[in-house]
Amino acid sequence: MTATAPRVYVTGVGIISPAGAGRQAYWDGLCAAAPLFDELSPLYTGMKLGSLGAWVPEPAREAAIAATKTEVGAQSRMAEIYAAYAATEAIEDAGLLAGDPLLSRSVVCVGTSDGQADVLEAISAGDGAGSARFSSAGIGSSVAQVVGSVGPAFVVQATCASTNAALSCARDALSSGLAETAVVVGCDAYSQKNIIGFSSLQAIGPTGCRPFSKDRRFVTPAEGAGALVLQTERSLRQDQHPYAELVAASISNDASHPTAPDPEGVKACHRRALGEAGLEASAIDVIYAHGTGSRINDAIEGNIFVEDFPRAAVTAVKGTIGHMMGAAGAAGAVAACLTLKHRLVPPTVVDASEVELDLNLVTGAARSVPDVRYVQNNAFGFGGNNAITIFRRIS
Repeated sequence: MTATAPRVYVTGVGIISPAGAGRQAYWDGLCAAAPLFDELSPLYTGMKLGSLGAWVPEPAREAAIAATKTEVGAQSRMAEIYAAYAATEAIEDAGLLAGDPLLSRSVVCVGTSDGQADVLEAISAGDGAGSARFSSAGIGSSVAQVVGSVGPAFVVQATCASTNAALSCARDALSSGLAETAVVVGCDAYSQKNIIGFSSLQAIGPTGCRPFSKDRRFVTPAEGAGALVLQTERSLRQDQHPYAELVAASISNDASHPTAPDPEGVKACHRRALGEAGLEASAIDVIYAHGTGSRINDAIEGNIFVEDFPRAAVTAVKGTIGHMMGAAGAAGAVAACLTLKHRLVPPTVVDASEVELDLNLVTGAARSVPDVRYVQNNAFGFGGNNAITIFRRIS
């Protein structure tokens, strides 16, 4: 960001997740610290029985369909529906209505990993209905329609780092003067392709995600969407009360391995984010870790926290809601904003005695952080995708 670039603020958030529909259900679910996991149905002969996943509850799914059917159409896929629902809640939270002058030329940026993979699954099953809608770009168009924007709308696919990458793109757009407002959404819906892929990697199983625990073993795939409204400082209205300033949204790709993260690449992304924010690591008060519950991911991320962020309170929401794939960064970003609002850090669903590293990991119950100022949100993905966002409390 240049010296003359405008500050960028988060004025609204929305989410639909395995905790239910809406930010209050999400926050209550995180603070309750109970895993929201269910058993997956086997998708092929030989798939392990009892593997766990986390899905949007049926009442929340039906509420999202009912709330968005007029705007996105009855034939829309679930990724579009989740995205539209989260975006609608976010703009309402920002005190805006669809088509508001602040939204009419807004940038719409969607991050997703699987996009509309269910269209391909329907075609492979012999159902060609809706095949013309197979385009992840269609999610961006649907969100733009919901918020009433005729401005730029595009989709970023950077595996599980997708939403943080979308936040980076949107922040750049606002900082460059392309627009004054952006709506950023991360979304992914249940995908057989995704489940089969993780099963073939032996990354899912009958034990749920247990981030940073000594006996961690499996990822727990999940679904949902989260959204944030970003506005420049000059576009803020007197009756708006931002959650936070987005002071960094840094992305990198180390491209060293198809699935395994590269320690130096992950460290470099941390340094880049801090540099963009103009901060030392000691300034970070809270970190929403990527925390997938896999052996290597948690070890790399956890060691960075121990070495460089020893005072930061660390938490990992995937132990509660699972891994929302391309929407994982959205789950963390929304939670980061709610932490700044409530000055609380939800716990990681592991016992303190189980934690492998000497982490300042929040466990047991939500932790009060009355003086919280900076919250960091990590998201990393296959293919060496790294993306970190940092949010500052509005004084």
